[in-house]
Amino acid sequence: MTPESTPRELGYYLAAEWETHEGTWLQWPHDRIYAGYQMKLERTWLAMAAALANNETVHIIANDEQHREHIAYLLAYFGIGQQNIDLYVIPTDDVWVRDNGPIFIVDDQGGLALTDWNFNGWGGRFDHPLDAQVTKQMGERLDLPVFTPPLVMEGGSVSVNGRGTFMATDSSIINHNRNPGLSKQEVEKVLSDYLGVNHFIWLPGAGQGECEAWGDTTDSHVDIVARFTGDSSVIYNWTEDKSDPRYPMFMAAYEALREATTESGKSLTLTPLPIPKGGVHQVTSKIGWRVTTLTDGVYTNYYTANGVVLVPVYGNANDEQAKAIIGEQFPGREIVGIDVVSLIEDGGAIGCVTQPQPTRRTHQG
Repeated sequence: MTPESTPRELGYYLAAEWETHEGTWLQWPHDRIYAGYQMKLERTWLAMAAALANNETVHIIANDEQHREHIAYLLAYFGIGQQNIDLYVIPTDDVWVRDNGPIFIVDDQGGLALTDWNFNGWGGRFDHPLDAQVTKQMGERLDLPVFTPPLVMEGGSVSVNGRGTFMATDSSIINHNRNPGLSKQEVEKVLSDYLGVNHFIWLPGAGQGECEAWGDTTDSHVDIVARFTGDSSVIYNWTEDKSDPRYPMFMAAYEALREATTESGKSLTLTPLPIPKGGVHQVTSKIGWRVTTLTDGVYTNYYTANGVVLVPVYGNANDEQAKAIIGEQFPGREIVGIDVVSLIEDGGAIGCVTQPQPTRRTHQG
C-alpha cells in the first residue's frame, strides 16, 4: 500500500524513542554473513529479548521456517516472555533492523504507518537486497501503509525530540553515496514531509576515510555522536584524549550543539557521556601475528524501551559510569547492560539492531 499524500499532509509525525512503545523489532542473526555469525551473536539477542519482553512485545524476524523454529525453541527453553513474543519469517541478509527496517510514524487519531528509506547498504558498501525489502514485507504483514520518500537514509541516522526537532550528521545523509545532487534544503523538505519535523540540527559528522579508520561504515550516524534524551536535553560522546581519532568529530559536534536550539528556540541542556576508556578494539590473531583495530564502540548506541534502557557494555572501566549517566537521563527506567563485544566487531551496538514500534495514540505526547 503506497499512499499518494505525504505523511505530513495526513498528520503523521515521528515520535521520540522514549515515548510509549507497542513493541520492538529484532532481526535474529543467522549465518548468511559468515559461518558462526549466529552462534557468535545469539547470546546478545537472547539478553535483549529477555529484557524487552517484560515490558513490551518483541517482534522477531526469522530468516526462514527452520530458523523460526530454532528461535522459538530457544525462547521457550530459557523461559523468555512467550506471551510477549511474535515471530515472523522474512528473509534477511543481516541484523541491522534500525538501518534497513522501517521508521514508524504515528498520527493523533490512532494511525500508524511505516516509512521505507530506500536502504542501499550504507552508501553502497554492502549488497543487502533482502534487507532492502524488509520494510515492504512488514507493511504487508501488519496491513499498514508504507510511504517511500525520495531519499536514502538509515534509521540510525536519526534522533528526534518528538516535538518537531530533528538531529543528524550531515555526513551520513547529505553525501554522494546516498543522495547525490540534493541540497540540504531539499533533504530537509523530504524529512519534513515524511517525518513531520520542522526544525533541524545538523552536526558535522566525519569523512568517509576518517569513519572507516575507526571501524564505522555509516559515515558517522548520529547514534555514535549524540542523542536526544528529552524535549531539549541531549547526551553527547566526549573524551579528553586528543589522540583519539574521533576527538575532532566529538569536538565539532559539541560546538554545534552549544549553538543549537529546539523548535521553540530553547537552548539545549547538554550532558557529556564518556566513551569507553582507551576505546573498544577488535583483535585479530593468527599464528605469528596479532592486529588490534579500533571500533566505533560508544555508549550512546543504547535503546530506550518501556520501563528499561538497554545500554551497550564492553567490559570496560567506564561501563558503570556510562550506565549511571544514562540512568539519570531516564529516571524510573531499569538500566540493563548488554554485552556487545561480539556485536561491535561487526559494526554496531544495541541501537543499531532494535527498531521501536510506537503505541497508537490519540494526542501528541
